[in-house]
Amino acid sequence: MVYVSMTGFRPKGIMQLPMFWWRTRSSFVQARRAPGNLLTAVRVIGGVYYTLTAWTDPASMRRFVLAGAHLQATKSSRKLGTGWVFGYACDEIPDWDSVYELWKLHRREV
Repeated sequence: MVYVSMTGFRPKGIMQLPMFWWRTRSSFVQARRAPGNLLTAVRVIGGVYYTLTAWTDPASMRRFVLAGAHLQATKSSRKLGTGWVFGYACDEIPDWDSVYELWKLHRREV
């Protein structure tokens, strides 16, 4: 089993971009080093910044989310913009486009 998570984030404006990029970079590095991480990828589509991660199990993803740079990013996210998440379990790591289509259908605002 693989647990897949996609986050989309739209910064409020240009003034928030430096802090947003700092938080994003720090979280990206943390994710790549996190136990259980199988994939970490980013893209920008239409002014929304996306991260796609795949994990060996949901517990590994939760440990990442609740610690370090990602926790700090979460705490400042409301000041910086609007975010949406979607996660699900599957048998193998899916391609970006498949996850993106599911994200558009099932995302929830955070």
